[in-house]
Amino acid sequence: MENISVEKELLPYNLDGKWNDYIGVQKEVVSILRSEEFFQPDSITNVETGISVRITPKGIKETLGNGNRFQTLPKKLKMYKVATIRRLPKLIETGYIIDSDVENTHDKNGYRYAYIGNKITIDGNEVRIRIAIKKKVGSNHFWIHNIDEYKKDSELLSPSQ
Repeated sequence: MENISVEKELLPYNLDGKWNDYIGVQKEVVSILRSEEFFQPDSITNVETGISVRITPKGIKETLGNGNRFQTLPKKLKMYKVATIRRLPKLIETGYIIDSDVENTHDKNGYRYAYIGNKITIDGNEVRIRIAIKKKVGSNHFWIHNIDEYKKDSELLSPSQ
């Protein structure tokens, strides 16, 4: 498992003093990712399921959004979340399926979700990542990723649990 450095990953972004301004973080991160051509028209395919997923600026803004998505998280988890964004293609590709067909409680007639789990080491700490995929007719989109510090003998629960 790859070990990434928060300090190194955050270096390209100018986020000092912005951690409590989720809109400022969104703008900075999306701007840098656009300049690096991170958002490609090609999809990433999950090896286990064959599901193809596109990462879009809208998904990055959502994962860095208000409330418990980003805004109210402890600073450490905010930093972890931003530090793992560039790893999302690999995390989606190599992740395991948690749940492949979850109802959208906000819009029962609209899209559904799939959830992919993975683990990564950040500054020597193993963390769990749960990636939400918005399933749409014709294409699937990365929607949000959540990070939890890993506790031995614990597993990711499906969203229905």
